[in-house]
Amino acid sequence: MRHIAVVTRMGGGVFALIFAMNAVAAQEVVELPGADRALSSDYEEVYRVGSFDGDVWETFGDIAATGFDESGNLYIFDRQASRIVVVDSDGNFVREFGSPGEGPGELRMALGFTVMRDGTSVVMDVGHRSYQLFGADGEFERMVRMGGGGMIQFGEMASDPSGLAIISGGAGRLMTMEAGPEAVVPEPLETRPIERISLTGEDIETETIAEGWLPPRSERPQTIEGGGMRFQMSMAGPRTFEPRLLVGALPSGGVAFSDSSAYNVKIAGRDGGVSKILRRPFQALPVTDRIEKAEKDRRLEELAAGEGPQMQVRMIGPGGGAAQAISQDAIKEMMRGQVEQMQFFPEVPVIRALQTSWGGRIWVQRRGEQPVSDGPIDVLNAAGQYVGSYPTGEMEMPSSFGPDGLTAYIEMDDFDVPTVVVRRLPASVN
Repeated sequence: MRHIAVVTRMGGGVFALIFAMNAVAAQEVVELPGADRALSSDYEEVYRVGSFDGDVWETFGDIAATGFDESGNLYIFDRQASRIVVVDSDGNFVREFGSPGEGPGELRMALGFTVMRDGTSVVMDVGHRSYQLFGADGEFERMVRMGGGGMIQFGEMASDPSGLAIISGGAGRLMTMEAGPEAVVPEPLETRPIERISLTGEDIETETIAEGWLPPRSERPQTIEGGGMRFQMSMAGPRTFEPRLLVGALPSGGVAFSDSSAYNVKIAGRDGGVSKILRRPFQALPVTDRIEKAEKDRRLEELAAGEGPQMQVRMIGPGGGAAQAISQDAIKEMMRGQVEQMQFFPEVPVIRALQTSWGGRIWVQRRGEQPVSDGPIDVLNAAGQYVGSYPTGEMEMPSSFGPDGLTAYIEMDDFDVPTVVVRRLPASVN
């Protein structure tokens, strides 16, 4: 396919229009300024919920996600208790729903959660191989089957503002629900598709919005062993520092996403395809032997202290029942072996996190001074304008955005009990 590039300068910004002879639309590349313009973080705290000695409903175990509905109610997903707690726009308790179990409306292995604008809650329950839907009143409505045979794709979920659907960039993460010689081994993927998953029927229906770049990986099987256990995967998984696929839903039904180690924020419309790329002149950090050793040492120290990523191994016995449990000591030994065998991507990405607000602002967190540290947070919009940046340490990335500038942040109190703090941001950044 023949390509033609035309570069123009308008209003102080450089715009590169790249045409493919058979393409439907052009990609506009917007070069944003390299100098930060500081934003103030002195914003109103509306309320906070969650404490060690509070009411029973606000004693949370593991807050995995939060979300707002269009009335400003906040939904808090406590994964440890398999429940959702709802508070109103002043932080007053409204209701809670959900519980662990095997039946409809009970959660077996919940890995994801989001809230639609009308208050419909969506729980990705891989134990039931379905998305469970709860109405705004907290009552169970129905399950939508995932399909996919023995394979389930999963990843971060965002509600689609334009309808009863979710947007997911998790098609590159697959889980098999089968074991043994008859288990199906998935074909290697060539991209990381970003999909809109419709929940209107009895089974999901998916459509691809954009194709994210998938860093090349070894097709050789990867073996992880330690603690008397040995796991073999059909191909090597992500390398340390490999750029994640970061996706945020836009009010138009499109998405903003980052899929590489460079500062490239891509904008795709509801009908699919990247129409615009927003760039800032920040460079990825080359990975050296010193960085590799420091990262291994850091992870081993976290593991010894009981911090950092945790692993649970669930074994299924004959008939679907639980098999013999695996000791935590054996799991830790295997994790130590995994750290020693780590493979590294050649660069540390510039972008560490990406979120989008109800008003269509794009929040982008850059890497800090250290490879795994958080740096400044940039605020952009989908039109290609740079709003400003929060200096390092002055603002955290929100857990979720809501209407009228509401934002939720997950913090830990002095007793390591999760607390949700809700602040109100001005329209310029929301």
